[in-house]
Amino acid sequence: MNTRASAGKTFILKMWENYPRTWKFLIDLGIFLKYRTLNTSKIPKEIVLPSSNMIFINSEENRGRALLISNGMTQKRLAHFWMNAVNEYSPDLVIDVGVNYGECIFSTNYPTHTQIYGIEANRDLLTYIHQSREVHRNKEQIKIFNVFAADKEEEKTFYVDKHWSGTSSAAYRPAHDMIEQTTVNSVKIDSIVEEDVTNKTILFKVDVEGYEAFVLKGMTELIQKSASALGFIEFNSEYMEKSGVNLNDFLRFLQQHFTVYIYIKNGLVNGSQLTLSDLHKLFGSNYIHTDMILVKNVINQLDLLQLSSAS
Repeated sequence: MNTRASAGKTFILKMWENYPRTWKFLIDLGIFLKYRTLNTSKIPKEIVLPSSNMIFINSEENRGRALLISNGMTQKRLAHFWMNAVNEYSPDLVIDVGVNYGECIFSTNYPTHTQIYGIEANRDLLTYIHQSREVHRNKEQIKIFNVFAADKEEEKTFYVDKHWSGTSSAAYRPAHDMIEQTTVNSVKIDSIVEEDVTNKTILFKVDVEGYEAFVLKGMTELIQKSASALGFIEFNSEYMEKSGVNLNDFLRFLQQHFTVYIYIKNGLVNGSQLTLSDLHKLFGSNYIHTDMILVKNVINQLDLLQLSSAS
């Protein structure tokens, strides 16, 4: 059985990569229907999120335009989880790896004790991220790093997707020709977080187009030192395999450090004992594209049914 969420994501990803001009047409159509113009000077460059916080976007770039169409809510499942987790978990440290335009990191307000790290490798997005940071209530607590999060420090080839910023990646080069190849320094999250997390709580999100395994290995020390941790990651088997990840090894790594919950449709199943073969059967496909919640020592699992109840 293919889940609706997985099938929907799969369709969109294939559209982005294989039919970029068709996708651009659909985005332009959505913009025209909403604003009655395609004149970029008349299209907003900022979005007010449901929290009343604001993010700034590039209104000429497709993902920025998609955010305009959706009022900044292209990932409702993540947004719902994140806002509830911040409110209920009250983390000491927040890490958003793969900030993009910041619709996650800027989606809510944080406790005054929370230190917030945003990691984004695509330098084209920095102007908009910093604009959004400047108008955020917790701006003094937010640090933005233009680096590539990984498990070692080196110079990485990075493919900036000019068609859709959300699929910029070091894991693979998209098939279409709207790509700018550049380089970016990779670092371990463990090496850039200044705070001592011993006996502290961590909330994190990792969405880096197939490099999630390397990011998590590069923050193992933080996870082990923390009193508890709560994370949200994307799991795209195709992208991960393109980046050289052994999926069974990655699943074992996750299960070693966390209780693992996997989204099936709009609910969660406990994946702490599941193998890759089990996931293939669960999703009815060798291609698995879903999200996972990772939990370490969270009291009562934070009522995960509540945290994950939105699609």
